[in-house]
Amino acid sequence: MQCQIYPDVKYTYRDSNNKVLGTALFATAQQLDLATNSLQWTETDQITMLSSTGTLPPNLGVSWTTNCSSTCTPKSTKPWALAPIRVGQNLTKTYTLTDQPSTGYDYIDLDYQLSIGAPDAIDLLPPIKWGGAEVRCDNKISLPNNGGCVVPWYTPTLRLPRSQYGASADMIEWAQKNLSGHWGLRGTGQPLHRLKGDTQQAGNRNIICGTSKFTKDPNVQDDSCDEFPFAGNYESGALNGITHGKDCAQVTAVRADTSGDLATDWPTVTTVGTVTGSEKCVRGHIPRSLNTDLGGTYGSFVVSQRLADNDPFWLSITF
Repeated sequence: MQCQIYPDVKYTYRDSNNKVLGTALFATAQQLDLATNSLQWTETDQITMLSSTGTLPPNLGVSWTTNCSSTCTPKSTKPWALAPIRVGQNLTKTYTLTDQPSTGYDYIDLDYQLSIGAPDAIDLLPPIKWGGAEVRCDNKISLPNNGGCVVPWYTPTLRLPRSQYGASADMIEWAQKNLSGHWGLRGTGQPLHRLKGDTQQAGNRNIICGTSKFTKDPNVQDDSCDEFPFAGNYESGALNGITHGKDCAQVTAVRADTSGDLATDWPTVTTVGTVTGSEKCVRGHIPRSLNTDLGGTYGSFVVSQRLADNDPFWLSITF
């Protein structure tokens, strides 16, 4: 969802000698409600006449036009055409817009035009024009024929609970707090960015966790190589000067219980060897199910948020 509010739209009524007869103050608002699983969205526009002074035309009205670019339809929508309005009155209109994505991503700009006046009054000023609303639609992220739309300048947050991912989540939080990259940590670091290419992701994973570069620890249940930043991020150590996973900070899961629930039994990590804090990645010995489940959640997040290549996102470890 995105919205815009303009609280001080002013109208001045003058006579033929340019003498001010009256004024009016308006507020406008727009709200776009998108869906990540639909190529249709609704827009709700509002205009309210807040106050007036002096004398105004008895048939004062407002005209509003919404224009959308690219493959959006309809190209032009007119919620009001000289619709009468008076002090305290709020006009509201909701309508539907649709996109038909091209082979890539459609970036849609919406712009608006507002006129305030009366049929028998001379318009001394041009219509008020503004933009700022943006939509991006695609059908390339999820399953075939499953398109959706998002606000392109919004940065979503991937939330990973410790109660579900145990040591795998703890490894990420440890890296965010203790390594200088602070990857994805809002307020301290920079966002992570999705890397789309499967071949590049596989290459990144091999550099950090390849079978010739990682030796399983028999003391960790069903041990697997876990890495952060992810192989599917542009922040991957493999894309930032690392040629072998041994050069990442090293951690290992710590067993705390034997309940049979992996997140409870392996809730935390501890460092292995010396850590300087300047390492460009972390590599961990993590029970496989915790590792793969967390990776699957990231993959689902990419789909649900319709992240394109190089789109940013924050990452937060929760309870």
